[in-house]
Amino acid sequence: MKWKEFLIAALLMLQFGSIYASGSMNVSENDSTLAPKITGVNDFVWLTDWNYASLDRMSMLVNTGDYGFYGPQPMFMLDSIPFEPSFFGVAYSQFFPVPHFQTHQKELISGHGVINGIRYQSGIMRLRSEPLKDGFSVFASGQYGHNSGEPGPWVFDPERVSPNVERFGPWINGGVSLKFGNWYAKGLLKFQEYKHVDEFVQLRMLNSRRSPTDPAEWLGVDTRSVLTLAETGFEGSMISIKLQAYQAESEDFLFFQPFAREIPSELTMNQYSASTDLKLHRRLGIRGLYQLREQGLGYRLNRFDHNFDWQKETHNMHGSVYFSGERFSAEAGAALENRSVQAPGLSDYDLDIMSLFLDQQVQVIPQIALSANAQVSFLDDERAIQIGGNLLLKPTSFWGMDLGASYSELLPEVANPLDHQVRNGYYIFQHLEIPFQLPEQIKNTRKISLSTSQRFFSAHTFSLGFNAEWMHHISMNIPFQAALYDLEYSTIPGNYSLLSEISGQRLQAGAELQFVPLRNMIHQADVTITRTLSGGAEYEAYWKMIPEVLVQYAIEYTPFYDVYLALNLQYRSEATWSEFSNLDGELNRTFHVQYPFRFFEFSDTTPSHFKIDLKMGKWFWGNRLRGELLLKNLLNTNYQTHPLGVRERFGYMARVEMRF
Repeated sequence: MKWKEFLIAALLMLQFGSIYASGSMNVSENDSTLAPKITGVNDFVWLTDWNYASLDRMSMLVNTGDYGFYGPQPMFMLDSIPFEPSFFGVAYSQFFPVPHFQTHQKELISGHGVINGIRYQSGIMRLRSEPLKDGFSVFASGQYGHNSGEPGPWVFDPERVSPNVERFGPWINGGVSLKFGNWYAKGLLKFQEYKHVDEFVQLRMLNSRRSPTDPAEWLGVDTRSVLTLAETGFEGSMISIKLQAYQAESEDFLFFQPFAREIPSELTMNQYSASTDLKLHRRLGIRGLYQLREQGLGYRLNRFDHNFDWQKETHNMHGSVYFSGERFSAEAGAALENRSVQAPGLSDYDLDIMSLFLDQQVQVIPQIALSANAQVSFLDDERAIQIGGNLLLKPTSFWGMDLGASYSELLPEVANPLDHQVRNGYYIFQHLEIPFQLPEQIKNTRKISLSTSQRFFSAHTFSLGFNAEWMHHISMNIPFQAALYDLEYSTIPGNYSLLSEISGQRLQAGAELQFVPLRNMIHQADVTITRTLSGGAEYEAYWKMIPEVLVQYAIEYTPFYDVYLALNLQYRSEATWSEFSNLDGELNRTFHVQYPFRFFEFSDTTPSHFKIDLKMGKWFWGNRLRGELLLKNLLNTNYQTHPLGVRERFGYMARVEMRF
C-alpha cells in the first residue's frame, strides 16, 4: 500500500471530527462595542500567524501559511454566510459586507475543514458582526485621513495635490435595523473613496489613466466604491432562516500579477443567499445554503483600452445532516458548485464541482478527544481528496495539547483558476501583450502537514500557547512574472509562467500570550517564525516573499467606561520578491506637476521595520456618539508590505459615529 493510501485509510478509521481539524485557529473578539478592533485591512490578520501584502491599504493578498500570497486564497464568511471579495487573488476590503468597526469577532483558521455545513479548502476568515439591538436602531459614521511622508497640512481642495499628503477618505457608512423577538431585518450602505498619491503607486496609475483620445488629458487616480446590503431572518430555538442580498461596485485599479502593474477596472459583485438550520430533534438537525454570486471585471477608461471583459456566475448549494450528542457529534453532507465564466476566447466554460464531506468528533474521556474530517471533490473524471485528524489532550485543568495531521489535494480549477481559464482559451494575456508559458496539463496541488500545539491557562487572566506545523508541499503550481523595469510605467510585463509541480518543505512555529492583570486592561502578544527546510530554487524564492519573523504586541486599556486606549507594536522582518529582481536598484520618480521633482529607488525587498500605532476613542451622549482617532506609524519609518506598494509613513484616521 502506498504511503498516501495508508495515510488516508488510517485517518478515516479514526472516525472523529472538529471544525479546526486540519489547521491552526486564531480568534479575536470585542467584549463590547466600546473599542472596535478592526479599522483597516491589517487588523483582519492582526495578532495571528497569517500575513498580508497590500499595494494601496484597501486591497490585500493573504497568506494563510498554506500556499503563499499567490496560492489559493481563504474563504471569507460573515455571520455564517460566505462572501467573495476577491478578484484574481486580490481581496478588496470595500467588498466586505460589514463596516470594519462593526466586526464583533474574527476567527482565522488555516487548512481545510467544515463549519456549520460549509466546507472550506484553503483556510477561512470567519467574521461576526455586532449583535442587533432590540427594537429600531440606526447608525451613521464617517471617517477621513491621510498617510504622508511626514506630517503635513490638510488639503481639502479636490483639484490640488500636496507633496506630503495622501487623502484616504471619506468613508461613509449608514445602516438601519429592526429586531422584534426572533425576527430581524437590517440594511447597510457603505461608500469609500481613496485618492492615490504615493509616488510608487501614482506613477503607474496616472500614466494608465490618460485619455485614449487625448494624451494630454489626465484622468483621476481616485477609487470609489459603493456597497448595499439587505438581510432578514428568523432565529428560533428549532429553526433559523436567513435571506440576504448585497451588491457592490468599485471604480478601481486591479493589480494583475501576470501584468506586473494595475489595470483600471470596474469591479462588480452581486450575491443572493438563503440559508436554513432546522432542528428535527434536540440533537439532530439539517442545514442548507443556496447562493447565487455574480462577479464582473469591466472597462474603466484608460489610454490602452485594457479591458478584462470578464463575467463569472456561481451557483452554490450546500446540504448536511448533523448530530450533536454529549460525547459524540458528526455532520455529513454534500455541496454542488456550478461555475460559469464568460470572457473573450472562452466558450462553454461551465464547471460542475460535486463534493462530499464528513466531520466527526468523539470525547473518549474528559481528558481525551479525537476528531477528523474528510472531503472529496469530483469534476468530470478529476478527483481531489482532503482529510485531517486531531488528538486533543487535556492532562490537567491548566494544560491542553493538540496533535494533528492532514493531507490535501486541490483541483487546478480551484488552486489556479486564472491559468486554467487561459489554458481553455481566455486571451487576456494576448490582449495585454504578456508573453507567457503554461504547462500542457495543470495538475492537482497536493500537501501534507503535521502540527502540534500546547496551551497553558489560568482562569480568565492568563494563557500561553505554543504551536508548530511542518508542511510538505508535494506539488504546487506557482505563478511567476519576471517583471521588467520601465521609467514611464515603472514596470512592463516580462515572461509569465506557471511553475508546475514545485515541491519543498516548510516549518512554521509560534507563540501567543494573553494576560489580563486588571478588569479594564488586556495584554496580547503573538510571535510567528517560518523557515523553508528544503526545496528547489523556485520554491525557496517563492516563500521568501513571506517575512520569516513577525512579532506583534497589543495593550488595551479602558480607564473609564466610555474611554478607551489601544497601543499596537509590530516587528516584521524583510521579505524578498524575486519576480521584481529586474527592478532592484532602478529609479522611480515623482510625476504630478505639483510635486517637487525627485527620484526614488525601487527594491525587490520590503525592509524590516518596527511600527507603533496608537488608537484612542470616547463615547458621548449616553453611548450614542463616538469619536475615534488612529495615529499610525508613530516612528515615521517606511512600512511597505509589497515592493510596488504604498510606503506608509506617519498617518492618521479620524472617525465619528452616531447611533440611535
